[in-house]
Amino acid sequence: MEIKIIQSEISKLLNAAINEQRISNAYIFYGTSGSGKEALAIEFAKVISSTNSEKFISSDNIFFIIPAKKDFYEKLFKSKSFDSKEYKKWKKFLSNKIHNPLQKKILSDSRNIPVEAIKNLKEKIYFKSKKRKVVLIFNSEALSHGSAESANMLLKILEEPPKNTTFILVTDLIDQVKPTIKSRCQTVYVPRITSDIISKIFLSNKSFSTDFISFISDNNLNTIDSLMLWNEVKILGCVKSYINAIRYKNADSISSFKNSTLDLYSSSRNEFNLSFKVIKKFIKLLSMQNESIDSKIGFNEFEDLASIVSSKYINMNHTELVKNIEDFHQSLNANANPQLSLMNMIINSNKALN
Repeated sequence: MEIKIIQSEISKLLNAAINEQRISNAYIFYGTSGSGKEALAIEFAKVISSTNSEKFISSDNIFFIIPAKKDFYEKLFKSKSFDSKEYKKWKKFLSNKIHNPLQKKILSDSRNIPVEAIKNLKEKIYFKSKKRKVVLIFNSEALSHGSAESANMLLKILEEPPKNTTFILVTDLIDQVKPTIKSRCQTVYVPRITSDIISKIFLSNKSFSTDFISFISDNNLNTIDSLMLWNEVKILGCVKSYINAIRYKNADSISSFKNSTLDLYSSSRNEFNLSFKVIKKFIKLLSMQNESIDSKIGFNEFEDLASIVSSKYINMNHTELVKNIEDFHQSLNANANPQLSLMNMIINSNKALN
């Protein structure tokens, strides 16, 4: 489903601005994670720059800025070869993002937009063009990382913006964007998607009920998009594999969960993240049942499994189980050894289970 249908009200407002020739020099799209902000920004950029998907990546009028390490940007800008490792990685990222705009894509684990990216932009942005130039800055809160040198340099550009140019900043964390930058942008709030939209997205996919999709995804488009490739068997298998590992069913159960988790971490971060999203939601369901909260989510086998686990481990610490998962993810972000971090999570989760 296209983003202009998913976020129809916001799309109408943006189209009205285009039709009335009220396109601002700078926008900041913000809202909850997974609401489709990046997809909206890309679609808006295509229209105002008169550029289609095929030409979008190679257009001299489109500039992308995203979090990445300083040395990556330095090598990318200095490279004279289209066959360089950095160039290939950059093109692959952009191609995936343009053709799969609803999926969250990251270039690296860096949370910083280095000043080198803004310096390069400053050198190139002031050329004359018949078409509108567009600067897309995803995860724009990363401009303020560290000493906020990137934010300060961008601010100077926004104070005297190039003619016929629009800056589109996108963020989940608008409070982390410098107030001076926000004051120079027209803010566009992108709300969480509704259950009605979820039903329409899954119209041709009868694997899950709308209630279950909403429960698992928190109405996050990226999670919903990944969930389209799953079915009930895979959902149940994911949870059972985790439970069997942390309850020490046998050596094979621990080894199987460890190997499959590490394989996912290496091969598909979306699948990896969705697996643990499902597991954390299962733990939430356990907690809801423990507190006698209505837990009807439209997936009987999932709820029945939760009832069996709850009755077997009546003293489990749900909060601690979730914390162990979050600690595991934080250790990965800190470049800890994935295998050791995962084993620590399994060991600590066994303690929380009992």
